Amino acid sequence: MKKTLQLPIILLTFMIILLSCVNKTSNKSIDLESKKNTVNSYNLEAGFYDVDSKNSSIEWLGKKPTGSHNGDIQLSRGSIKLDDKGMISGGKFIFNMQTINCTDLEGKPKTNIEGHLKNEDFFDVEKFPEAYFTIETIDDQKMSGILTIKNISNKITFNYTRNGPLEFKAEIQVDRTLYDIKYGSKSFFSDLGDKFIDDIITITLNPIAFKKNG
Repeated sequence: MKKTLQLPIILLTFMIILLSCVNKTSNKSIDLESKKNTVNSYNLEAGFYDVDSKNSSIEWLGKKPTGSHNGDIQLSRGSIKLDDKGMISGGKFIFNMQTINCTDLEGKPKTNIEGHLKNEDFFDVEKFPEAYFTIETIDDQKMSGILTIKNISNKITFNYTRNGPLEFKAEIQVDRTLYDIKYGSKSFFSDLGDKFIDDIITITLNPIAFKKNG
């Protein structure tokens, strides 16, 4: 009789423990999903947001064996589109190539390098005063789009971080030779020795900020 009673009791106890474990797992899944939604949602209206130039900095870096030069460049205009969760769903940016500025030099050396970067050897800003970037696809860590320089377009992909609801940082590697900028490139000139200039230009958004347009 005792053995007959013990079996249902053992089974009942086992079922209670099992149901308790299932509920804990379910609750953890709900909590994780809730946290995920909280992280990816921002208290922002859907729509377009313009670049906040006063709180943005777009920096460039070019390297060569004997050193490097760096500076910044300004946008003519730019904006992103946010969906109803406050996430980026699109955007376009127009760079003013005539604002290429070298910040690591002063006086005549500064004037010389800026003039060289703006002439036909590099960006030929008189003929191509603007460059463009259009966002095509984006998730919460990576962005892809079309970069157009000197009327030549290529797809680029880079990682970014969101530091605040409307503030972003990124480091973008651009191969200048893909845009017919071959000056000093050892990929095209084999007799340069250590006088070559790296093909890769690093563009840093440090940061780029936005504000509601209108």
